[in-house]
Parts: sequence; C-alpha cells; structure tokens
Amino acid sequence: MGKAIVKCTIATYGVEEYVVEVPCNKDDVDEIIISKAWKKLKEDEGGSLPYGNRTAEIIKRLD
Repeated sequence: MGKAIVKCTIATYGVEEYVVEVPCNKDDVDEIIISKAWKKLKEDEGGSLPYGNRTAEIIKRLD
C-alpha cells in the first residue's frame, strides 16, 4: 500500500490550505484518494471544517 499527498483548499473569506497524507492503493482513482483526504482532514480538525468552496489536488503519489 502506498501513500498520496493531497492539497485541500477551502475558499472562505481568506483562503485556507491544508496538506494531508493518506494511504492509497496503486490503482485507486483520484476521487477516492481525495475523498479520503477530506475525511482525514475533518478528523484532524476536530470534526468540522469551515464553510466555503472546496477544491483538492493530488500533489504526489508514493508507492
């Protein structure tokens, strides 16, 4: 099992950026990895995230 590094951005009044590392399989599609990243970020931040437009991009995959 590998890892993926994902940059999550929430456009509030200011732009908040987070970098999250999540486990992933070699053949996981991007949407699954990004979903895992948002879930992990929410857990790390205490169960809630600020409101705003959300975007995420996979920066790097490590096998």
